[in-house]
Amino acid sequence: MTDREKLLELLNEFQNSIVKLMDERDKLSTEGDELRASKREAEETAWAAEEKVKELTNELEQAKAAQEKAENSLASAKDEADSLRAKANEAESSKGEAVSALQAERDELRKEMDEIQEQLGRVSELYREASAEKEALQEKVDVSDLLAIYITLIETVFYGKPHARILYTLHDVKTAITRKNLVSSTGIQPASVLKAVHDLANANLVSYDDETQEVNLTKDVLRRS
Repeated sequence: MTDREKLLELLNEFQNSIVKLMDERDKLSTEGDELRASKREAEETAWAAEEKVKELTNELEQAKAAQEKAENSLASAKDEADSLRAKANEAESSKGEAVSALQAERDELRKEMDEIQEQLGRVSELYREASAEKEALQEKVDVSDLLAIYITLIETVFYGKPHARILYTLHDVKTAITRKNLVSSTGIQPASVLKAVHDLANANLVSYDDETQEVNLTKDVLRRS
């Protein structure tokens, strides 16, 4: 082989080496671009993931705050419910005590009314006996004296004065009147007015509404024209 042929062969090998190097360079460049693109994509993915983590963290904190607020509201609602339940139980107990007291007062008033009616019956019997005795002995008895005794017994022994004042007041107004107004208009103690009203109601002379506390005349005793 001549020197010229050897030189051409070396040039050919050198050219092939250069082409191969250029191909490898292009390949490396392509791979570098792909790596850079992959890096950018990975970075973008990482950034997106970081933002997502931040968003989820904020949502978690908000959820925790909402849960804490809901728990506080629930605890407050439970406390309020317990307070209302206690007040309801207290009100029910007070209501029961008030009803028992009213029932006891009603029973006591009925008992006193029965005693008064019994005593009035005895007074009436005394009057009838005195009248019969007057006719039998033909004595001149002053009826006004007997009537004065009768009135004194009613006012002092049977406490009839509040009853009379209440009846006079109801006859004057000709309409229903509250127990409070009866107290102010008659000047009688509230307890005495209440007792007298119940006595008159039991005698069917007046009607009394426990809810409105109004007293209404049901029988015209004076029979005014």
